[in-house]
Amino acid sequence: MSDKIKLNVIGDPIEHSKSPVVHGIVMDALGIDCEYTRVLVKKGGLEEYIENAKARGVRGFNLTMPHKTDIIPFLKEIDKDAKLFGAVNTVSIKDDGLYGYNTDARGLMLSLEQNDVSVEGRDIVILGAGGVVSTIALKFSDMGAGRIVILNRTPEKAEGICKKIRSFQQSGAAQGGTELVHGAIGDAANYASDCDLLVNATPLGMSGVGADHEDLSFIDCLNPSAAALDLIYNPPKTNFLAYAEKRGHKIINGLGMLIGQAILADEIYLEKKLDISGLFTKLTSGDYTI
Repeated sequence: MSDKIKLNVIGDPIEHSKSPVVHGIVMDALGIDCEYTRVLVKKGGLEEYIENAKARGVRGFNLTMPHKTDIIPFLKEIDKDAKLFGAVNTVSIKDDGLYGYNTDARGLMLSLEQNDVSVEGRDIVILGAGGVVSTIALKFSDMGAGRIVILNRTPEKAEGICKKIRSFQQSGAAQGGTELVHGAIGDAANYASDCDLLVNATPLGMSGVGADHEDLSFIDCLNPSAAALDLIYNPPKTNFLAYAEKRGHKIINGLGMLIGQAILADEIYLEKKLDISGLFTKLTSGDYTI
């Protein structure tokens, strides 16, 4: 029997996924023989995929759209973050059933930790209100952020995320105490002076998008000690980050989150603790291309 570990990432579409590259690099750095492949699974095809995966000896799989919620009924147990976000991105296949996890937000937290950026008690401003914002803002709240300001082109979407987080706080599902504010993205300068962490969670500046921030002058108003985080990792340095760096701010791109969630998933697959700090340093050293 081969010692090669078989892993998949499933979704529709799936050909764009960077997961095989990232997990391949992690496993290579660990000296583990791994076959990590993309598998196109259309909505409604989870049951058939799971049976095939078990038959092929697949140890686990990552999920992207449209399966992050649909997978839950097939799982024996899910972890705290998966319950909190109502979504799963990692599944471990064991003899007694399937176990689900969500490593997305913890991957971001690992990236921030590796860059010595704290969340607890901090003032965080998030630009954008897409799907990922709900996840990261909920995680920031659960980690004890002092205030979270969500700004969007359509403030109603930002307001909806704030309401969702408040309901989690009130139910006890997430830690309470974090102040939640919503507004228009054009008002960013009004919140910048108190900001400890400024997050670009919009697609503006991403390769292939063809659009960028029209005005970045709100960064001039930032608290001098604030860090700037862009969830985009292609290009490695967006105009948003370049502007912040020129102003003397610590900058972080989205590569660390991508690496972090992969390392956490691989810990689950391998059922052992990994040298996260060492792997982060190695994978962000420039010796690898993601």
